[in-house]
Amino acid sequence: MKKKKFVLVLGGGASKGFAHIGILRVLESKGIVPDLIVGTSMGALVGGLYASGKSIDQLEKLALNFNYLGTFSLMNMLFKDNILNIGRVKRILKRELGEMTFEETKMKFVAVATELDTGTEKHFDSGLLVDGITASISVPGFFPRVKIGNHYYVDGGLLNNLPEDVARKIMPDAVIVSVDPIGEYVKQIDRSKNKTMQTLINSLVIMTQAIVNSKPKNADLRILVTQPHVCQIDFNKQTAIKSIKRGERVAKKYLPQIKELLGIKDENN
Repeated sequence: MKKKKFVLVLGGGASKGFAHIGILRVLESKGIVPDLIVGTSMGALVGGLYASGKSIDQLEKLALNFNYLGTFSLMNMLFKDNILNIGRVKRILKRELGEMTFEETKMKFVAVATELDTGTEKHFDSGLLVDGITASISVPGFFPRVKIGNHYYVDGGLLNNLPEDVARKIMPDAVIVSVDPIGEYVKQIDRSKNKTMQTLINSLVIMTQAIVNSKPKNADLRILVTQPHVCQIDFNKQTAIKSIKRGERVAKKYLPQIKELLGIKDENN
């Protein structure tokens, strides 16, 4: 019997997106590895690193040390051109990925971004992996726009935070499982005491989830990882652990359905 192609769609969700690591750990432990990963924002970051060949343990180590990188140390400062330094993130990615291209990844990978010039989606599947991921994670107001070639790009979540349709177009006959790390809308916990930031984050979540819910479902299975106790702008070791563990618990719950979709028969779920 011919093996079914498997596509994993990883949605955006800032620190909630660390749940993707838990999802990947459970799948990999059962020998379930995607033929294609399509990611937006944090889904592109985690998915791109995994597609490059990074192990789950390496991904977890990066997540647990994310706060020590200084990337979000400016969170409580006044607005300037942007709040966060995309250069630091890009340097980390370059350290981990070097000059690897999309064509060189261990599995096919696509990063979804938004092109500012035209207001349309951009699906990065060629060129430097670092560039595509950086474009996909550049949340307006937090990171500056990213210039690649003659065009400017921002976060793919503005138009397509859970790109199931992109995956279906690329592999129409594959089994597609999508992971939404935001899940059901929950007003964010505010630990920064910055009410303006809290309002901005809540507003972005409402917008992106409204777009996700308004689109036709293109996945065979959509996994919602609702995380009421994880704030999207709270990047620290404890938050990463919570999110990863939540991803693991949810993945185990859905594992029997995933196996059934893929035609995997195993007495042990």
